Amino acid sequence: MDNEEIAWSSVDALRHAVAGGRLGARDIVGVFLDRIQRLDPALQAYSSVLSERARATAARLDEAQVRGDLLGPLHGVPVALKDLCDVAGEPTKAGTSALGDAPASESAEVVERLEAAGAIVLGKVKMTEGAFTEHHESVTPPVNPWNPARWTGISSSGSGVAVAAGLCCLALGTDTGGSIRYPSSACGLTGLKPTHGRVSLRGVYPLADSLDHIGPMARSVADASRAFGVLCGHDPRDPWSLAKNPPAPALPPEPSARGARIGFDANYCTEGVDPVVRDALAEVLDAFRELGAEVVPFEMPGLEESLELWSLLGSAEIATAHAEPFSRKRAEYGAGLAATIESGLVVSGRDVARAWRARLAFARRLEGCFEVGAETGPPGGLDAILAPVIPGRFAANVNLAASHDIPYGEATVRFTSPFNLSGSPSLTICGGFDDEGAPLGFQLVGAQLDEMKLLTLGAAYQGITEHHLRHPAKIA
Repeated sequence: MDNEEIAWSSVDALRHAVAGGRLGARDIVGVFLDRIQRLDPALQAYSSVLSERARATAARLDEAQVRGDLLGPLHGVPVALKDLCDVAGEPTKAGTSALGDAPASESAEVVERLEAAGAIVLGKVKMTEGAFTEHHESVTPPVNPWNPARWTGISSSGSGVAVAAGLCCLALGTDTGGSIRYPSSACGLTGLKPTHGRVSLRGVYPLADSLDHIGPMARSVADASRAFGVLCGHDPRDPWSLAKNPPAPALPPEPSARGARIGFDANYCTEGVDPVVRDALAEVLDAFRELGAEVVPFEMPGLEESLELWSLLGSAEIATAHAEPFSRKRAEYGAGLAATIESGLVVSGRDVARAWRARLAFARRLEGCFEVGAETGPPGGLDAILAPVIPGRFAANVNLAASHDIPYGEATVRFTSPFNLSGSPSLTICGGFDDEGAPLGFQLVGAQLDEMKLLTLGAAYQGITEHHLRHPAKIA
């Protein structure tokens, strides 16, 4: 394998090359670190590159292999971490200067799981301030490798750019209102937002922890599935971790969509949406029909309050997460995040109680759409709901806090924040490209704990399409 092949290899291809003696973990790390050094000055994906740590990890993995130790499911696979994730001995910046430079005392549970599986942490990647809507003024924003004039998708922007540009094989993203799905869609990736509590949040700096999700961003369903199998599981030290948390299968799912019932609300998915996105969705629906799925018209449960609910609960939880550093370093916070913290400090308990009541009602109505024979859903229930992610062509560094100023911007949160309120799993997949060469993504939303069904459907789609196999031309 030459260096280009290594950079674009799948998880399984890298692992098999190592297992077969064609590559060592040190070879892989060398290729990716060199690529970061050459390309990242233009792309600006990484906030810190942990070269010495990565090389030391690779050396230990090679030594373990020589001893005959069993290879982990991610042995030798290079990963990047959104800079919300604690790494022992390294500071966690969370896209701001307000948290200081104190090193973390221990690694996040997700980092420990990745490294225990043989993954190699290359470094931390950039993100918007506090995982909110804007990059801090001290941060040079990442650049979309497909088209530098286009959005990278907040807030896991560095994760999206790093994977899309071949600067890592996998990355972790977090999603509080869309931040795994937006960058996965904008950068042509496969991103999995698991059921809330399926993957531990311990050691991940919160934005709004009842809405926060963490999951893998990858170039294919198979790679995302491999990572999810490592990441998911109960963590007794995380108060949000689900006790009912069955392990995911170690192997990627067999592709299958035959007989699946995919819900599609035409009004919900087309109102306020750019025609180019609507056309891409139509092609995706045709592909699933070709695969033997049934596209079922249905009506999404009430969404009218979703943005208000997210704002009420989110601002209160954001204020809680940042209360201590905000009290000391108010001046170091950007205007958008600071304003949200200040509004969260004065949200009334009655408003929060009302929001939680409406949130739970929506989540239960949505879950009913997947239940066989449920009165709230179509007869027989749905296997997944298909919807857009980004409703238009967004320019680089647009701020969703000013969505009314963005063409098609006001529809954006309608496709993401409701599924944070419900905690539902969602799989984002590239569904094509526009005439400017920028990716167009869609999402499949599923029932609680039903990630494998989404991955099975996604694998079937990628089995008959090649969007996920393309790479940015200037990078490739």
